[in-house]
Amino acid sequence: MLRKSLIALIDRMCREEPNVNSDNSVSWHAYREAEQLSDPSMVDEFSEFLNTEKEKKRRAAAYFIVGKLGLKCRSADCARILIGAISREKDRYIVSSILDRLAAIEKPREVDLSPIFPLLKESKWIVRQSAIGALAKSDSSEAEVEVIAVLIATSDPNDIICCNQTLGEIGSMDAIPHIEKNLTSRKRDVKYTANYAVQSIMARHGVQP
Repeated sequence: MLRKSLIALIDRMCREEPNVNSDNSVSWHAYREAEQLSDPSMVDEFSEFLNTEKEKKRRAAAYFIVGKLGLKCRSADCARILIGAISREKDRYIVSSILDRLAAIEKPREVDLSPIFPLLKESKWIVRQSAIGALAKSDSSEAEVEVIAVLIATSDPNDIICCNQTLGEIGSMDAIPHIEKNLTSRKRDVKYTANYAVQSIMARHGVQP
């Protein structure tokens, strides 16, 4: 069961104050407080809470906390909780937010990333591009293969940018030929992220330019 102090924190995170400047609002300060949480025992409490909580806004606040906990402790467990929530949520903004939380935390090889893969072909860009980003910080050759497949198939410059950024973190030398095709793009951000990704991969594998 989620401890009372955390329930109170979630309620403050969800508080609506339409006439208050955001920096002075209760919810803004609650989110900053949530970012400081680091107790590993909270992870199991939030897992149980998310399995039973009916209110969408309260779940969204809890996902935020789980993501922040994942930066400090039990990243694999936090990743599993967030990945497990993807199929339960129907709101695209919440799904995108979950994926963004996943992007920031380490996902060791034992974490099953397969529920994210179908979202790489999602028609809604906000979900699709967050899904590409969610595979960053993962130790999975399958994730690399999936992102390369998106990079090959897409003509959307924002998708390409997301693929370049993710492959820059997780890509092997096999990814470089696919990324290099965008080095001559007329889109500045596409060209820049492609160059940065190639340099990052080469540096990570000890290869001189």
